[in-house]
Amino acid sequence: MSRPHARFRLASALTLLALSGLGIAAAASPALADPAVSAPPAPTPPAPADALTPLVDCVQDAPLGTVAARTVVLGYRSTASAPVSLPAGGGSNDLTTGAADRGQPATFEPGEHHGVWLLTLDAAVEPALGWRLGATTTDFAAAPACTAATAVTLSTPSKVSAGGTAAVSATVTRMLLAAPGSGSVAFSLDGGTPVLAPVSATGVARADLPVSAAGTHSLTATFQPEQASGLLSAVGTATFTATAPSAPLTVATDSVVAGSTSVLVTVARASGAGDATVDVMTADGTARAGADYTALATTVALADGQTTATVRVSLASRPAGSPAATFFVLLQRASTSVTTASATVMLPGVAAVAPATAAAAGTHGGVGTPAAASSVLPPDDPTAAGPGATTSAAQDLAVLFGGILLTAGGILGVLGLVRAAGMREARA
Repeated sequence: MSRPHARFRLASALTLLALSGLGIAAAASPALADPAVSAPPAPTPPAPADALTPLVDCVQDAPLGTVAARTVVLGYRSTASAPVSLPAGGGSNDLTTGAADRGQPATFEPGEHHGVWLLTLDAAVEPALGWRLGATTTDFAAAPACTAATAVTLSTPSKVSAGGTAAVSATVTRMLLAAPGSGSVAFSLDGGTPVLAPVSATGVARADLPVSAAGTHSLTATFQPEQASGLLSAVGTATFTATAPSAPLTVATDSVVAGSTSVLVTVARASGAGDATVDVMTADGTARAGADYTALATTVALADGQTTATVRVSLASRPAGSPAATFFVLLQRASTSVTTASATVMLPGVAAVAPATAAAAGTHGGVGTPAAASSVLPPDDPTAAGPGATTSAAQDLAVLFGGILLTAGGILGVLGLVRAAGMREARA
């Protein structure tokens, strides 16, 4: 290989190596990467602790000699959709002074919770103590006294159909004391006109609120104490989701034929929107449960998107000669409207004699007398038995004897001819 050629190959190799190095650097460096193809940074989800807010329900001071004993009732609010775990004293769940872990909860459920834990301290030693939960810190000094503080806890149904009503309840409590037993609660759905409900002796108020549209709804309940009670008002909040209303339900059954061991029952609706439930049960007609069929009583549920649901009713084996009979399938206690509330099941009658036996039976000799074996001869065969069977048999017998005689005579005649021929041959 000549020197110029060798130098050319070396220069080419070095050039390729340099270009590949630039490519690697460009791929590794964000500054050299193509902005058109670089993926945007993924959003950073909020820390679970950011969904938590500590609540100071009330503070109660009780001087005990030289110690100013202070009892603090605490709760929390969580906007997370799942439980959040934060270890006590781990940096995001601490007391602001002194010991960081004093028995506070470490698992926080979604929603608003009151009276979760009690903290007793010496107010003279720790006058500015607070609870730090995530990024929020409470201030015990600003909390109301437990003799006047109240709290409201809401209860909403897990499923509500739009166009119906939501049965909600609010429980009013007093920290460290009995329920108020008086006053009222104003329920407001999505900031609408409040609906007032009285508070019972156990501190519970209930209301049925109309839900007009599907989707997520916010509920606010405000406790309004009586003026002379000395209690403070309190507010509770909650959310729930309403599903689209279900279409009306219908019920239908399949036809029953001889030999069927069950009948299919179908609950249907025109649209699969929303959830629906209905009780399906049987009722006697001329057919009796236990004798003609097995009674059924069950609840059928149609999930959102489902248009039909089926169940089966078992049928009994009915004895020969059973007449036709009917029973009914009914829809009751439906969560939506019903357009067809019942269906009739018709059981066919059972023949008194099985079909195979009836085919083998005949009319010769009276009803129920087995018929003679059928002949392979046609019906108009002359040899078939008939009214003149005796006369025909005698005639046939005479013909038979005549044939025998004729045959015997013919044989004797042949033998005679043979003898005569033999005698002529002998004379010759």
